[in-house]
Amino acid sequence: MTHRDAEDLAAEIAYMQDDPSFHPRHNKKGKNVMTEIEEYLNADVPKEVWIHRNEALHKHIIKLETDLIKEREDHLKLKQKVKDLLNEYRNKGQI
Repeated sequence: MTHRDAEDLAAEIAYMQDDPSFHPRHNKKGKNVMTEIEEYLNADVPKEVWIHRNEALHKHIIKLETDLIKEREDHLKLKQKVKDLLNEYRNKGQI
């Protein structure tokens, strides 16, 4: 089952359980469709949970960013090392 299939199945279940006028995928006229902001405001999740979730995601993004910067620096160092070794072999006449 692909991600798209799972989304379609979830949409069908939501359509069967909820009033179709509030489901944007099956509501062709666009009446009573909640925006993303309204969905967040009307969610049953407390605001503190959203704040904690956003802080955790922000920390994770910063960690990924620093890891990516480190990997790029390592890549540049290895690239230079390979270039230097290749030039060294050429100068010795091994290639």
